[in-house]
Amino acid sequence: MSTPPIPPVPAPPQQPVAQVPFQQPVPAGEAPQAPVPPQSGAPQAAHTSQQKPFSALAITALVFAIIAALLSWVPIVNNIAFFIAIIGLVFAGFAMHVTRKAGPRRGKALAVAALVVLLVAGGLVLGTQTLYGKAIDTMIGSSETTTTSKPKKSKAKTEKKAAPAVQDMEGDVDGANYHVKLDSLTKTVNDYEGKPTVMLTYEMTNNKSENSNPMDLNVQVFQNGHQLDTAIYSDQAPEGYDVDSESRALQPSATGTITLGYVLEDETSPVTVEASGTFDMSGQKVTHEFALQ
Repeated sequence: MSTPPIPPVPAPPQQPVAQVPFQQPVPAGEAPQAPVPPQSGAPQAAHTSQQKPFSALAITALVFAIIAALLSWVPIVNNIAFFIAIIGLVFAGFAMHVTRKAGPRRGKALAVAALVVLLVAGGLVLGTQTLYGKAIDTMIGSSETTTTSKPKKSKAKTEKKAAPAVQDMEGDVDGANYHVKLDSLTKTVNDYEGKPTVMLTYEMTNNKSENSNPMDLNVQVFQNGHQLDTAIYSDQAPEGYDVDSESRALQPSATGTITLGYVLEDETSPVTVEASGTFDMSGQKVTHEFALQ
């Protein structure tokens, strides 16, 4: 009878052998160092990210936002606030870009706050501009209504006083400061060079409340389209000619007679006289064309 085969006995499980870190040999006379426990996982420095610097663009945008918001209520100055808000929006836009999650800077909340304040400031500028514009239009409209509501009688009186721009022989000049009347222009004796001359005689009344100024009135004489030169006489002056009459001042409401001599270009062509205010640019003048006799 055969013996049955004996089944194999399984080997006992082997325990894992802990790895002992390698230690440097300790020189004689020195104490051995404690073994350094192994670190599990990645190094801690790899999990700790470096802190990002704060965004200067976000701070600048917030400063511009505060200035724009403060100036947005001030009339006229709020025009400047609008441009400040636009510049601030540019800074805020760049700040939003650099403070995104993957950006190189932090401070996104500050950039968002600056953006909101800038938009509000811009809206305030537009709103206050509309409000102030309506107020000014109302004031101007009230002023025009008050002006046009004056009696028509006063307006007619003013129109009656207004003199035409060009007056023949007689009229007011320099506004209504002087009244001029052209009396005559006659041929007379020759000047010191023997050239033919004419003598102009006119009257001037001072309508001002103060003494007249000889420089206020400008008298010009023309022949053939050319301005004539003032005549200078020798010992024989024209009858009635007063060389100092033009330079004498007149008291208020006084009337004076002025005589002036002019050298002719020829002895047949008519002569035109124009009298106007020296500093009056309105075109108001007294004029007349004289035929030589």
